[in-house]
Amino acid sequence: MQLISEKLKKYLRTFPKKHHVEYLSALLSIPVLLTVIILNYSNIQGSKNKETAPTPAPEKIIIQTTTQPVAKDSAPQPTSSMCKKEVGPISISSPTEGQTVSENPVNIIISYKNTDYCSVVWSYRINGGEWSAYTSNNPSLYNLPTGNTKFELRVQSTVSQDSDTLDRNFIYKGGSTVTPTPSPSPTISPTVTATP
Repeated sequence: MQLISEKLKKYLRTFPKKHHVEYLSALLSIPVLLTVIILNYSNIQGSKNKETAPTPAPEKIIIQTTTQPVAKDSAPQPTSSMCKKEVGPISISSPTEGQTVSENPVNIIISYKNTDYCSVVWSYRINGGEWSAYTSNNPSLYNLPTGNTKFELRVQSTVSQDSDTLDRNFIYKGGSTVTPTPSPSPTISPTVTATP
């Protein structure tokens, strides 16, 4: 037993000092740090090279506005000093609530009887999308996605802050505009026979 304790004491006297141990641990940590850096660099390069699934392009919806026809015998519009400065009775005439529509474009008919009320403008959006600019024209909606469609109309008086909101739900069954194409007309050529 005494022999083991003597050997242990001798070994501890020759054991490196604290600054030697710190130096040795610093040297051993360099390969570990290099390994971490190389692995991170490889992961970054691998994520850049991965093939990503192409995202489908969003379907374009084209909105065209048409002007409302004005009857020739209609009364002149009241000026802002004579008219009621609030939004009058307004409705969406077409399409009707829940109607199935297949025409492309879908023409939205907005009815506003403004004989006693000041003029209004409206903005609209489809399926919770972006609001359009204010106008007084009936919108035409091109290339709607098939299925349920929610059309929202935001009406604003032109002379006051009075406003109203309407919505219309309808079903679009994907139609397309049929453009007539001229078909070739058959030609008749005379038959010629040769006589010997």
